[in-house]
Amino acid sequence: MKVDILVLNYNGKSLLEAYLPSVMAAAKKSSHECRAYVVDNKSADGSVELLKQKFPEAGIIEAKENRVLCSYNEAVRRLSSDIVIFLNNDIKVEPDFVDKLVRHFDDASVMFVAPRLLNFDGTYNGGRSYLELRNGAVKVMVDTANAEKPGETQAISTGAFRRKYFLDLGGFDDLYLPGIWEDVDLCFKGLMLGYKGIYDPSSVIWHDESTTFHKVYGRRKKMTIAHRNMFLFFWKNVTDGRLILEHAIFLFPRLVALALKGNMEPAMGFFHALGKFPLVMRKRKETKKFFDKRVLGDREIIK
Repeated sequence: MKVDILVLNYNGKSLLEAYLPSVMAAAKKSSHECRAYVVDNKSADGSVELLKQKFPEAGIIEAKENRVLCSYNEAVRRLSSDIVIFLNNDIKVEPDFVDKLVRHFDDASVMFVAPRLLNFDGTYNGGRSYLELRNGAVKVMVDTANAEKPGETQAISTGAFRRKYFLDLGGFDDLYLPGIWEDVDLCFKGLMLGYKGIYDPSSVIWHDESTTFHKVYGRRKKMTIAHRNMFLFFWKNVTDGRLILEHAIFLFPRLVALALKGNMEPAMGFFHALGKFPLVMRKRKETKKFFDKRVLGDREIIK
């Protein structure tokens, strides 16, 4: 297969210097036709100049504007590969991680494959996950109990995607900008249509926790955005009457209870989501074409 690795970068010059060499080495080691690209989101720290000087063999795709993960959409449209692998600039990879992901795409029903994501201290960071409804709120749960076992997973942003399915489903939705939940949204649509998500723990990557997103927004704003986007995801995608009823019944008691404990981010996220309600309803209408072709119901995906 033809495989492209896309490393998303924004003002990450030092991170590229540290971790891009491992990505370049992995692309070279792959038995497939594999090339690494950096998708640069309008960096102002000399990232592009560094790439031209130190990594001339890497492709450079310069985004017209910083659209975070949504910048992948245009980048993927410009390529002609079978498989695209999405990485952040703060990720180091094992030399054989590519082929261990790509081998699963011999099954035409597979849409995405997740590697095992480790922190630099060796602790498990994620890769295998599932969706769960708790007190009316959808949560992405990291399956730590089965971190060593291969199996299915339900949501990834880091890992390999079948390029055709990624494009057919519209890529990452800019409804969620500046980010968080757009990956869940995309994977959910794929699962709804009967595609599979696979987790392969033998494919290993390492994550530097000092992420750009956390630095830019800080913890409180990041959590507000995360809660806002959870509501947007639910209102856009969930059609099951029982789940909608549970969401409605628990919504306000949950928000009040959390606020009384000093956790204001869920309530702030809810009110920010209300401001986007007309937009999310338009998006829901656009998503109807996928609802009409669905193979799995909401409760078959969300525990």
